Amino acid sequence: MSVKEFTELLEKVNNDTLTSTEIAAFAGMLQENMYKRSPGFENVSKDDVQWFQTYSFVLNKLELFYKGEIYDIKSGGDWRQAMDDVSKLKLLVDELEEKKLVNEVAWFIDGISLYNITEPEMYKKQIFEKVRASLEKIMD
Repeated sequence: MSVKEFTELLEKVNNDTLTSTEIAAFAGMLQENMYKRSPGFENVSKDDVQWFQTYSFVLNKLELFYKGEIYDIKSGGDWRQAMDDVSKLKLLVDELEEKKLVNEVAWFIDGISLYNITEPEMYKKQIFEKVRASLEKIMD
C-alpha cells in the first residue's frame, strides 16, 4: 500500500467523508494483497481485513439510517455477504450498545443483525476513530 492511499483514507476519516463502500473496497484490496504477499502488506493480517469489513458494515448501517432505511434487511441487516467474522461485529455492537450509541439490538439465526442508532454523530465518530486506529496499526 502506498503512502498516498493511506493518506487519502486518513484524510477522508479526518474530513468525515469516508463511506462504507470505500472501506469495503479497502478491505478487499488489503485481503488481495495480503494473500499475494505483496510488498508493503507484511503487517496486514486476516484479522485486520475482518475489522475493516466490520467497519464497512456498521458505517453502511449509518448511511441507511440517514436515508431512513435502517431496517432494510436486504441491504443493511444481513452481515453474511459483507464480512467473514460475525464475532467482530458482535464485539463492536456490544461496545456501541454499552456506550448507548445503539439500542434494541437483535441477532437472528439467518445472519441478520438489527439495531437502532441512538446517537448518529457519536456513532460515526466512534467508527471513524476505530478506522483511524486500524489504519495507523497496519502502517506502523
